[in-house]
Amino acid sequence: MPQPNQSPSDVLRGSGLRATPARLAVIDVLRATQGHVTVAEVIEALTTQGAKFDQSTAYRVLSDLGGVGLVAESRLSPGDTVFEWISQSNHHHLQCTSCGRTLPLNDELVQEFIDSVHERHGFHVNATHLVLSGIEHDCPGV
Repeated sequence: MPQPNQSPSDVLRGSGLRATPARLAVIDVLRATQGHVTVAEVIEALTTQGAKFDQSTAYRVLSDLGGVGLVAESRLSPGDTVFEWISQSNHHHLQCTSCGRTLPLNDELVQEFIDSVHERHGFHVNATHLVLSGIEHDCPGV
């Protein structure tokens, strides 16, 4: 897992990826962003910084970073794919399908579930990034 003080170049080298200008720029945007961002938001932030990337380049870079576990990709609502820099090994969310709010999901609770699945079914679950969707009890959109 990347350390907060690691340079983007070191993070990429540690993950086996080359430190290209596009990858470095996207990492900078993701690290500066709290929470989830869409590809359009990544491109907008890059443009604000004076960089020019088209949608396909941004998707490719995000896919590369996701492939080595540096970025989590989620579909939080139909048609919306969002990306998030992963600063911890396990990263889980609850997503309200009514209002779109995202809440953190405790890793210990997820681990208890994973342990139960393994115990009852003999199945090894690989859940480093889990998004559960539903409607929150006090949803303002209901």
